[in-house]
Amino acid sequence: MAKEFRVAEFYSGIGGMHFALKEAGIDSHVVRAFDINTVANEVYKHNFPGVPVMQRSIESLPMSLFEALRADLWTMSPPCQPYTRQGLQKGSEDQRAKSFLFIIDLLARVQRKPQFLLMENVAGFERSDTRALLLRQLVRVGYRFEEYLLNPLQLCYPNSRTRYYLLAKLDAEPRECSDDEEFPPKFRHAVPGVDLIAPAADAQGHVDFEKGVWHHNEVRQVKEFMQSLSAEEIELYRVNQRVLEKHGYVYDVVTPEDRRTCCFTKGYTHYAEGTGSILQLQGVVGKDEMTVENTRYFTPREVANLMGFPADFSLPENTSIKQGYRLLGNSLSVSMVSILMDYLVRRM
Repeated sequence: MAKEFRVAEFYSGIGGMHFALKEAGIDSHVVRAFDINTVANEVYKHNFPGVPVMQRSIESLPMSLFEALRADLWTMSPPCQPYTRQGLQKGSEDQRAKSFLFIIDLLARVQRKPQFLLMENVAGFERSDTRALLLRQLVRVGYRFEEYLLNPLQLCYPNSRTRYYLLAKLDAEPRECSDDEEFPPKFRHAVPGVDLIAPAADAQGHVDFEKGVWHHNEVRQVKEFMQSLSAEEIELYRVNQRVLEKHGYVYDVVTPEDRRTCCFTKGYTHYAEGTGSILQLQGVVGKDEMTVENTRYFTPREVANLMGFPADFSLPENTSIKQGYRLLGNSLSVSMVSILMDYLVRRM
């Protein structure tokens, strides 16, 4: 690119979007990152010390600041709680959606509009009223957009993390759009020019990531993403015997030879069910007893590896293990976002 490619990161978290930019090889300048989480911002600044990070509510900032960004790309991973399947699914009525609704409105008001938009959220966002509000605004302003539902298993990463992605480019003719116009679901499961494993689909065409790709032979084994831990380090990640006896039956248990782990969430290690897999280091899952000696949690570094974070990503020394899990659980698949960025900026 001849001119400087400027990027603004909204809901920047621990820098997943920034790492994806680097992995995509896009020569860019992140002009500002925005997030209200103090601990996440410390991790971001630890990894990207040259980027100014603003810790204020987005909706409280003046228009002059957004105009001054002059960004070519806005990246966004807004709060997922209004849209999660486990939550109340209040959508735009949820207070935590307030800042993203402000950004949707901002797209019409800001004079220096970004040429590109990339947004990531949980599977479930695609059924929300916020999606309709976003798409109507994109049409009115003149963005052409594509929507995706993708899973890192398709990239041969042994971690199931189905997410909604929206890519938009400012090259369409703006048109009037009523407040009740609906957009039929047209979600893509393949990225043009990228070799992804196709998910299984039933007779009606409904895609099933959770079953269809889990045991594909091309997916890499969990052991490729594991750390070599000392005996002292392993002690930090043992699963308590009482916990095993009380909750062992609800854990998703995997071995180093397996080719799938469950989605890691911010509740990993705090809750047993639906927050991520645990490792059984010896024996056969379901046959041999899980014990303190042969069972442990994944480390934060291993979770980061499964999510595609590069080797040079690190957490500050004062970050606790629990904080590491929470931060990573709120982050994204760096590898999946990087291929979407490459496609959006270079080929869409």
